Amino acid sequence: MIFRLVPPMANIFLLLLASISAVIFWLGFRYSKNEAFYSDTLFLTPLGIYVWGDALILAPFWFFISIVFLTSELDLSLLLRFYILFLALRSAYEVIYWLLHQSTKSEYQPPIFRSVKWLKAQDIAILYQLFHTCIIVLSLGWLFL
Repeated sequence: MIFRLVPPMANIFLLLLASISAVIFWLGFRYSKNEAFYSDTLFLTPLGIYVWGDALILAPFWFFISIVFLTSELDLSLLLRFYILFLALRSAYEVIYWLLHQSTKSEYQPPIFRSVKWLKAQDIAILYQLFHTCIIVLSLGWLFL
């Protein structure tokens, strides 16, 4: 069964989240290629997207999460737990990132995103760290199932 038996508002919310995530990814890709990787996205901070570059990883993450909840028998209260876990880890990441940022400037490019020519070393480092933040959220969230 594609849609589980939950209140229709839950399905609408999940479809809306998936749709918004897809649009945000497209905008993030478009703006990041046009030298706006670090442009602020204050209206997207509830999703952990602080700049357009963050949308390249986090928008697909939220799309995936919404589709999983939409097509499974998972209770929406678990989505709230995923969200709280995500916010906690995202905030921890931001603290560590900015503490390290104050003391180092590295041009090393981590794997996975190195081949994307339009990204700078700092851009790639942020995407790599966000990618792993999402993996941690999914891994720890799986423990709650």
